[in-house]
This record gives sequence, structure tokens and C-alpha cells, in this order.
Amino acid sequence: MKKGMTPESVEQMGTQIQDAGEQTSQIYQQVQGRVEEFDWTGEDRDRFVSEFGDSVGQLVQQVLQQTGDFAQRASQNAAAQRDASS
Repeated sequence: MKKGMTPESVEQMGTQIQDAGEQTSQIYQQVQGRVEEFDWTGEDRDRFVSEFGDSVGQLVQQVLQQTGDFAQRASQNAAAQRDASS
């Protein structure tokens, strides 16, 4: 037996997914600030900071994009369910 969607629950899930992406970005920004402020000088430090920003920063951007996409799809699915039910 199939169970129908509860649009409100799906919208809530979408919001939670979006929030998780934003929290990931906030945590990254905090850590990046610590990495950049670390008392360390030289080429190794510069390379580390650059690689951290490039590598981890790109991953965080992907997380933000994907969580935003999933949140939007959840909202669209909930709207489609409401239309189908009315």
C-alpha cells in the first residue's frame, strides 16, 4: 500500500536541508578564519591556507548548491501534491 505525502512535512524537511547547508557554510567560515589567523609564517603556511580555501571552500559551495537544490525540489514536490489533492 502506498502512503501519500504530507506537504507540510516535506516542506519542513526541505527547510532543514537548507539550514544544514547554511550551517556548513558558517562552520567553514569560522574554521577558515582560524586557519588564516594561525601564528605560522612561510611558504608552507601560505600553501596550506590556499589549498584549504580552494579545496574545502569548493566542497562547501557544492554542499550549499546541493542543499539548496534539494530544498527547492522538496518545496516543488509539496506544491505539486497540494495541487493534485485539491
